[in-house]
Amino acid sequence: MLFPAVYVLFFLGTLGILAFARRRYAREVWLAGFFTTLLAVTLVGMPLLPVVDMHKFAQPSEEEETYYEIRMVDASGEELWFDDRSTPPTTGTRTSTVAGQMADEYTDEQRLEMGEFYLENAKEHRNAVKSGDRSITDRLQPPRYVDDRAWTAAELEDYEAFEAIRIYERTVIYSDDNTAVESNEERPRVTIDPTDGTVTEHEESR
Repeated sequence: MLFPAVYVLFFLGTLGILAFARRRYAREVWLAGFFTTLLAVTLVGMPLLPVVDMHKFAQPSEEEETYYEIRMVDASGEELWFDDRSTPPTTGTRTSTVAGQMADEYTDEQRLEMGEFYLENAKEHRNAVKSGDRSITDRLQPPRYVDDRAWTAAELEDYEAFEAIRIYERTVIYSDDNTAVESNEERPRVTIDPTDGTVTEHEESR
């Protein structure tokens, strides 16, 4: 509750300052407080409310982190990383969360249902990419992260029709001071083929 309260109060305070902007020292006090806080988070090297993201230091990671990735499997068995623009409701970390649930928690029936959702949306997105037709909502999206990748028409030409999805578990181990990656390993967890209604768990890869 603390963060939402401080976050809301910050903007309410800003609106209050704007209402009294013509008063003597009102704007000066607000700007002085804002830049003092901004300078403070830079000097101490840790986030402070309410400017939790306005600092130049990355958040330290856990020594070991696990992610889940979805890959498309075409008719010849070739794999292609999943472009989560295919499913706007579940992008970024949410894709990893759903993939983890599909690997560990869902029943086969739920896996097939969710697998069909990803497969059908991926097919539609593939057609849109190949035709160059971008939806209005896609055009209005803000810029993505610099390391984000999107399918290209040329890349998709190398793949046959999508028939299944495969979920991978990726484990990344960092050095003690978080300055380097010591290991980055992946293993397949489950293949979901809504086309023929099969679910294959890759237990032997453990």
